[in-house]
Amino acid sequence: MSGARRLSKEDILKGKERHEPIFVDDYDAEVVIRPLTDGELTEIFNLIGSVPLNPDGSPDITKMDVNKNFEALRLATSQGMVDPKLTLEEVGDMKFGVPEYIGTKVLELSGVTSPEDAKKKA
Repeated sequence: MSGARRLSKEDILKGKERHEPIFVDDYDAEVVIRPLTDGELTEIFNLIGSVPLNPDGSPDITKMDVNKNFEALRLATSQGMVDPKLTLEEVGDMKFGVPEYIGTKVLELSGVTSPEDAKKKA
């Protein structure tokens, strides 16, 4: 053994307890988000389905289902937004673009995408 401490059950389960505020320009206010759990991410990935790829292995965004992506980001927002806590239906009532922004930030915090990757896609 390397002398490293053992990972405890408490360490594993407190991952989603990390909370971060983000500023939402459209509302001129902050919300608090948290990373998603493995189970929540699985639900989002199942919603998106398989991602079509280009010959070089990069995602082919021209063949992606935009509606599924919006739905997945709304789900990420509903699951990952801690304060205020909103249902999926309430997230759908937000100003256009806000659920996608918050959902993207939740996924970044969850380690799915990095801010650099998001900038490359923009």
